[in-house]
Amino acid sequence: MEEMSKARFTIAYDGTGLREGTMDVRDLAPALLAVGSLFDAANRTLNGADAPKISVNVVATAPGSFEIVLDVVQSFYEQARSLLVGDDVAAALNLTGLIFLGGSVGTSLVWLIRRLQGRKPDRIERLSPDTVRLTIDGESIDVPMRLLRLYQDLAVRKALEGVVSEPLKKEGIQKFKVLEAKKVQAEISSQEAIWFVAPEPEGTVLLDDTRKAAFSIVSLAFKDDNKWRLHDGNSQISAMIADDDFKRRVDANEIAFSKGDVLVCEVKVTQTQTGTGLKIEYTVVKVLEHIPAMKQLNLPIEEHPKSEDDDRDDDRLLDH
Repeated sequence: MEEMSKARFTIAYDGTGLREGTMDVRDLAPALLAVGSLFDAANRTLNGADAPKISVNVVATAPGSFEIVLDVVQSFYEQARSLLVGDDVAAALNLTGLIFLGGSVGTSLVWLIRRLQGRKPDRIERLSPDTVRLTIDGESIDVPMRLLRLYQDLAVRKALEGVVSEPLKKEGIQKFKVLEAKKVQAEISSQEAIWFVAPEPEGTVLLDDTRKAAFSIVSLAFKDDNKWRLHDGNSQISAMIADDDFKRRVDANEIAFSKGDVLVCEVKVTQTQTGTGLKIEYTVVKVLEHIPAMKQLNLPIEEHPKSEDDDRDDDRLLDH
């Protein structure tokens, strides 16, 4: 029989809506899929793209709240094969400990996120190849380097959000628990769920350019935090107006707008790479000219030189 590295733990959702021991499949299914995604992402983060496969299996459900027993399984063959080619393997038991239970080191990803309470470390120091020190608000926490890698990984954090935060948003679900051997190892309330929402990564600016451009006005916004919708003749954009003098004149009704008006502006275009893809922002730095909409045909009128007869007629008019 093939040997396995196995870790068994229980997750439980509790609340007034679960007292009968039932849970809406539309709430449960995404949470269970997120557990599988969480272990896949953690496995890739710590063991690389060619990491040995980790399986997450549902064992049974228990009465009371709503409990799901899960087996995280990795075959001994897969572990041995990876060790022979030099991979640094975090086996099933280690992964489960790092994510939920803490294990021998006493810390887990769930524990760390609850400890930080949504705050970002002010400083990170590497104490050794395997240990880092996080400092936040003058307090220091020493954690394994592997744990920091899980904390930083966006796929891991997004999957954990699906396990913890998403179900706790549902009416009637107030608690998420992790149990091992029927003993509660971690408990998260719906008030704490916000800490487990995956953070938005800080974007990397790829392009920051200021140029001159003309726009027609699609719609105006008179609040400081709102954006104007403009059209450049090709496509529509949303732009923040940063010209304070122009905004002052608009607020004082010194400038009136009508459909078809054009603004000639200095516009700053910022393109940023984020975790979800490219993001582009427009900021009108200065409004150079406000051109009212055209209200009559622009027909050229030619001026002919006056003749001597025209001059005499003009003189007679002056005499009268």
